Amino acid sequence: MYMKKTSFILFSCLLLAGTACSNGPKYNPDPSLARDRAQNAYSELDEKVPAPQGGASQKSASAAAFDMQNSASTPTIMVMPAKSGSGKSELEVVTDNPMSKAMMESINGYLTQKKYEVKSLEGQSQLDDVIKMQNDIANTDDDMSYLASLVLGADIYVKYSGSVQTDNVVVEVNAYETSTGRLLGSQTAEVKNNGHVSQTNLRANVQAAARKAMPNLEKKILAYWSSDLQKGVQYKVVMNLKGEFTDSQIEDLHDFTVSSLKKTFNSVTVNVLTEKTIDLVVYADPGRYADSQEVYSEIRKILKSNAETKKINITKKLILMDLR
Repeated sequence: MYMKKTSFILFSCLLLAGTACSNGPKYNPDPSLARDRAQNAYSELDEKVPAPQGGASQKSASAAAFDMQNSASTPTIMVMPAKSGSGKSELEVVTDNPMSKAMMESINGYLTQKKYEVKSLEGQSQLDDVIKMQNDIANTDDDMSYLASLVLGADIYVKYSGSVQTDNVVVEVNAYETSTGRLLGSQTAEVKNNGHVSQTNLRANVQAAARKAMPNLEKKILAYWSSDLQKGVQYKVVMNLKGEFTDSQIEDLHDFTVSSLKKTFNSVTVNVLTEKTIDLVVYADPGRYADSQEVYSEIRKILKSNAETKKINITKKLILMDLR
């Protein structure tokens, strides 16, 4: 026997929470055409640039730029279930709910088949790292998906949820940008049960609904990704103010830090400025800064005259540091 309606929270998928991104450029279903056009343009540039001295192993600047652009052409994604409201963590939802696990496996399978790099939270040690870091990041809620995506270096996270009813399975997936938590897009899909509600049938329908929802969500993600890369690569920068500062010194440090970073990087968004924390999102030119370590080194150089810096943790998307 079964209830007329049996609802459960299934899932959440991490890919990169706030404003919907609905005005992005039209998605090109064949990104290889764009890459070919870019490669041809770089080839033309190479013909005009004198060959570098010192051996054939050295790459031209344009070839290196193309490699950099190509490596950033698709986002790194993390998938994990949404919290159920029962007090369980996302990982506990996956462990305790076979349907949630089936959904996550289906979404991960779709993404890996599409050649995305997919991050996953595996092992208690990594979970411990996320929990410890939560205490160091200002104004974050108890959202393991968001924290894990920062720590493990995902560009985007996607949360999934759903319900099973007598007649159908409904799945909803939501994609967020990691550094800001901005909502990029949502998609819902439905699969009919056709009168069959066995565990095997429901599992198959849950996975089918996930696969049905993902293509349209993927288009919204890539539209955002293509548009946002024009502003630069995003890094969340959290600076913890340590030691004794007067109110005036804190104000001066806030002003100097924000204004200097705005002059150096493509763009800077201020999240939080308090007596203990400076929380920013930095948009860095990938042609000048290859990764988060280079961004940190530039910030350290800028602040050196005003404060002593100490590196706490650096991942692909997160720079956590102390100022003294």
